[in-house]
Amino acid sequence: MLLFIPTLIGLTVIVFTLLHIGGTTKLLAMYLSPRLTGAARAHVIAELDAKFHLNQPVYVQYFYWLIQILEGNWGITNTPLYSGPVTQAIEIFFPNTLILTIFAAIIIWLVSIPLGVHTAVNRDKPSDNTIRVASLTFYAMPWYLIGVVLIIIFAVYFRVLPIAGTVNPSLVSGLPWYHNGISYPTHILLIDALLHGDFGVAWNAFLHLIMPSVTLSLGVMAALIRLMRGTMLETMDQDFVNFARAKGVPEKVVINLHAKNNALLPVVTNFGYLVAGLLGGVVVIEDVFSYPGIGMWLTSAMLNNDMGGIMGGTLLFGLILVTTSLFLDILYAKIDPRIRY
Repeated sequence: MLLFIPTLIGLTVIVFTLLHIGGTTKLLAMYLSPRLTGAARAHVIAELDAKFHLNQPVYVQYFYWLIQILEGNWGITNTPLYSGPVTQAIEIFFPNTLILTIFAAIIIWLVSIPLGVHTAVNRDKPSDNTIRVASLTFYAMPWYLIGVVLIIIFAVYFRVLPIAGTVNPSLVSGLPWYHNGISYPTHILLIDALLHGDFGVAWNAFLHLIMPSVTLSLGVMAALIRLMRGTMLETMDQDFVNFARAKGVPEKVVINLHAKNNALLPVVTNFGYLVAGLLGGVVVIEDVFSYPGIGMWLTSAMLNNDMGGIMGGTLLFGLILVTTSLFLDILYAKIDPRIRY
């Protein structure tokens, strides 16, 4: 927990360095209107230099920048999707990414753990080889390619799932709690529709979540399947498992109660890291499915050379990963007493 503090400081130093590496002209571009020219532009630049202490040593600039970050002033973003404070952009777009990540995490857990157990119990049998080959194939495929294949199969050929967005626009037209592509109060359309009792919109929003979340989960599922298989094989050779079998305990009980529960310990922590790492995948997935989340906003920021958006997203992802690491370390120590002693 003490290391958490210097890790956070290191993260802010990296983001600050990246933000300033292009020089003050690029840094101030997010605050300047293209209409400003000549003396008016020079006057505004001088005011911004004083405001952000850019005429002082770099360590002084970092100190004042860090204060701004702690106060919630993360800069300005200007993209076709959104123009305004970075924190407001995160407030609007991140909930969609969060629900997408949660859905993907649920799919990963519900599918990977049973498949990992199955491959371990049926080691080197046809089903084991088939699952391993299939999972590694998806792991090797780029996320965008998986998304395109799913679109061709389920949206174009079978026409059972929508291709893009979060909802059919005709269903939300004129709704008082939906404005300019944003739902209220949570900004998660599925939840907001349920809160307002509009189950037709909620169902449609759920359908729009299926393909992006499945695409996201297929990209990382292989790692958890292989880990679960490896820990299960190791656990099934332990003395306490052999002793349970010698006592006449049914094989299903031995596998599901004794072996599986103990094999899950390292899987739980790695699952947490995989879920946090899904945020890197949403940048691609949301763009493929035109899903208005933090990834699509960041893609727009990168294409428009929007430093405020790019660095704001980088800082957000960094904070999530660092916080997740701390939480998982504590969780692992709680579920496995051997770590504490």
